[in-house]
Amino acid sequence: MKKNPLFEQCVANVAPEVMEEVNLNIDIANRIYDLIKAKNMTQHEFASRMGKRDSEISRWLTGTHGFTTATLAKISAVLGEPIVEVRRESETKYIFMSMPSYNNSLGVPGNSYTNSKINSCVISYEN
Repeated sequence: MKKNPLFEQCVANVAPEVMEEVNLNIDIANRIYDLIKAKNMTQHEFASRMGKRDSEISRWLTGTHGFTTATLAKISAVLGEPIVEVRRESETKYIFMSMPSYNNSLGVPGNSYTNSKINSCVISYEN
C-alpha cells in the first residue's frame, strides 16, 4: 500500500488523546457491527429496535460517532451483550466455618488435647 507523506504528517501531529478516542470509537463500532451480524440481524432491524433511522446506524458504524453511556446501555440491552466492559476489582467474599478449639492439657500424662469449646474461623477469597 502506498503511503501518502502529507497524510502521515497530519496523523503524526494529532494529539494522543484524540487518536485514542478515534480508536475507541472504531472499536465500539466494530463490536456493534459484529454483534448485529452474530445475532443475524440486519442494520434496518437493529435501527428499528433502537428507535433510530437507518442512516443514523450507518453513521454509528463508521466509527466516527461518539457514544453516550445511555446509548451504549440501550445498545447492550437491544443486542443482549455488553458493548463496553469496565474492569472491576474482584469482590472479597467471606466464609464462616465452625472449628473446634483444642486446649493442651498440660500436666496430664501424655499431653492429650481436649475439645473445650467451638470457635469460628473466617476464610476470605476473591473471585
